[in-house]
Amino acid sequence: MKYVTRYERFVLGDFPMVCARSGLPATKLVPVQARRASMWPWLFFPGFAFLAASWVGDSDHPWGLLPFAEGQVRGVTATYEKRIGVILRGVHPDFVRATKLAQGRVA
Repeated sequence: MKYVTRYERFVLGDFPMVCARSGLPATKLVPVQARRASMWPWLFFPGFAFLAASWVGDSDHPWGLLPFAEGQVRGVTATYEKRIGVILRGVHPDFVRATKLAQGRVA
């Protein structure tokens, strides 16, 4: 499942203690790095050079904290887009539901 959150919430780890991967009660906050999904290197550097150019040219890769249960850390990815926020992919529906309830939004 995909979930979009604000940059500030991601960096501060302001999430309920529900495992982002499994939906179980979380036991720890784990640092996760959000990658940038830039398209400008494709215009100038096709192929392999894109990898080097995107890493050097876009150095804004914020770290955030996500709640996880023991042994459930892999499988969640984060992408940072300045206009959108942080896009979390691979999160459990129970994590999304608990986060929306904590924000006061209807799940």
